[in-house]
Amino acid sequence: MPKIPTTKADSASGSGPMGSGTHPPNVLKRNQACHQCRRRKLKCDAQRPCSTCVRSHAHALSHAPAGVVLPERPECTFDEVAGSIGAQEVPKNRYEKLENRINELEAMLKDQNSPTASKSSQPSPSALSQSPSLPVPPGLTSATVSSPPSAFHSPDLGLPQGFHLPPVAFTGLTSPKNFIAPVDTLPDVVNLSSANDATSEVQGDVLFLPHGFGYDVFWPGWPRDLPSPGLVRHLAEAFFAFHPHAGRLFHVSTFVGSLNLPPSHPKFPSPCVLHAICAVGSLYTMAILPTPPIDKFMAAGMSGGDNLNSTFQNYSASSDEIFNNRYRRKDHIDSFAERQVKLAKQTAEEQLWAGRKLVEGVQALLMITWWYWCNARWVEAFMTIAQAIRASVPLGINVEPPFFPISDALRTPSLIPPPESVVEEEVRRNTFWLLYAMERMAGCSNGWALSLDDQDISQLLPMKGVNFELGTTWTGSERQHALAKDILLLHPEDQVDSFSLYIKGAILLSRVKAFNLRFRARRFVGDPAFMYASTYAEVWEKDSDEARDGAADPRRTSGFIEIDHITSMFRQSFPLHLRNPIRDGGVDSHLYTACLIPHLAIILLHDPYAHVYSPGCVSAFKILEASRSVLDLIYAVRSTSFDITLLDFFCAFSWFMAGRVLVRFWHAAQEANSEEQTLTLRAEVEYIISALAKLGGRVPLAHRYHLMLNEVATRACGLGVFGTVD
Repeated sequence: MPKIPTTKADSASGSGPMGSGTHPPNVLKRNQACHQCRRRKLKCDAQRPCSTCVRSHAHALSHAPAGVVLPERPECTFDEVAGSIGAQEVPKNRYEKLENRINELEAMLKDQNSPTASKSSQPSPSALSQSPSLPVPPGLTSATVSSPPSAFHSPDLGLPQGFHLPPVAFTGLTSPKNFIAPVDTLPDVVNLSSANDATSEVQGDVLFLPHGFGYDVFWPGWPRDLPSPGLVRHLAEAFFAFHPHAGRLFHVSTFVGSLNLPPSHPKFPSPCVLHAICAVGSLYTMAILPTPPIDKFMAAGMSGGDNLNSTFQNYSASSDEIFNNRYRRKDHIDSFAERQVKLAKQTAEEQLWAGRKLVEGVQALLMITWWYWCNARWVEAFMTIAQAIRASVPLGINVEPPFFPISDALRTPSLIPPPESVVEEEVRRNTFWLLYAMERMAGCSNGWALSLDDQDISQLLPMKGVNFELGTTWTGSERQHALAKDILLLHPEDQVDSFSLYIKGAILLSRVKAFNLRFRARRFVGDPAFMYASTYAEVWEKDSDEARDGAADPRRTSGFIEIDHITSMFRQSFPLHLRNPIRDGGVDSHLYTACLIPHLAIILLHDPYAHVYSPGCVSAFKILEASRSVLDLIYAVRSTSFDITLLDFFCAFSWFMAGRVLVRFWHAAQEANSEEQTLTLRAEVEYIISALAKLGGRVPLAHRYHLMLNEVATRACGLGVFGTVD
């Protein structure tokens, strides 16, 4: 747009097609000229629009090239400054009204998100309920999830004929990019809530309120300790959108429908389930201040705005400390998620002792275990999952007909009635398998016995996800069950999907742990599968100079040979369409974990017998190959735009174990003065540590493994490796 010199006569006249005809003061105050005149350094009369912009617009219209469309009104915008000149004109059209409203909302939002907001400036719940409107945080929109198709409304909720549920209005963000913010970018919010006040989310760890808070319709009898309905729905949306197992633990459309029911309705979700969903869902939303990792509890100084990857040097506990509460500060105040976990556990145990909603009580304990495990609360996770999986036995969800006791005296009925629909039956089956997978995967990191033996499990494997979502009855071939001999290497096309492979991976880990845990006991009682066999005398160390008592080597038994063969063939047995977990930039979390599991199983099997200094050690070769296969999977997932914090938490342990193996070979390369191998292995360890650091930005479990791997590298190689988040 050409610059037109402003004459004194022109500026005084204020004439023009849209001029007001009034004379402005000779000198304007600071920032009272329009943006366009300030940018072009021209004289402005501060009219709305100013005469300079009117003339420039008229000149542009008269000299516009053919085909160029210009706006009908000149662009002339001003700062909204208190005490501006003259009488402010009333907005003449809807565009000006909208601009003024946007400016007001931006000012309110700036005040709401101010990091220096004090307790006195935060509104009370009563004030919020009377507020006509609340600012919406950046990126937050009111997204209504439309009612699912009728095929998804099974089972029947038992409502009167002609009664229709309104769609659940989930308030929140509609994409992971907006829902999940990096922890180190969250505003610094001071925790002002009482440790015992579970309902004070406004004054506690909630960084902002979902759009529409204050207009929630509270059903009579809304559970006292639950957050507001709007916040519960927001956290439920985050849980179902981002947790990898949410869509299998619950039938989503059925759960969404039940959440709209009054709390007194028998189909309304149990409070323990909602508390647990709030705790786990808070991991995936920027609305809740995250629970700091345990090393921050141990640290003398703690700041709410610190990055989870910050390293504190002023605490005495090691990174693999399992009794975390031993180092907790006396003045510690529970976070929002910690309060929800305690309430969920309390109400779940009350339900179990009273015999009410037993399946939901077990589901709540499972979600509590997920939260404990994610936050590296290893002892709490071990105790809670043991309680949950033992509680599943009297419910009968670990067995399937006809695998019942042959004695009528021992055949006790299930404590829960038969399922009313296919969906309810599959939800119970999925609940058990997720319990099973949780215990087996968490148990890989310790030598403690499992709570339920594989021989006591005869449940059918889960059906495909598509069939589960539609609630269709199984009409295909005979379904596989846990007792099938070829269950780990045979995958029928009409039954297999990524989730069933994930469950089979958990079964493989269970067999590996059972062999390692029970080898000496089984050999003592004379089990043939655990006895030395001369047939395998030359299988492992024929090219090695290692001196070992062959009769005492577990690898020279038929039991080890069998499990090693299954482990080596497991991933190769996957159907062709399920061998690559990464497609078109997307990542299937269940399939990705299933692809990691056989490599981890090889490490767990062979690591005790691997001699990295011996060039002919087959076990050393196997664990090195498995570790680099894990590294390849890390390369693959980080080469995409996928947010790795949405992966299964078990990935952190798998990556750590691969890194620990590479540290052993790195140390061996140092001892052999092999500079090339040393540089290569160090670079590989650094990359795994950086991946753990990235994952640890939201998952404290990965943060702990990141610190532990650093410590392992420092002790073994005398050089710390500090991963960075790219």
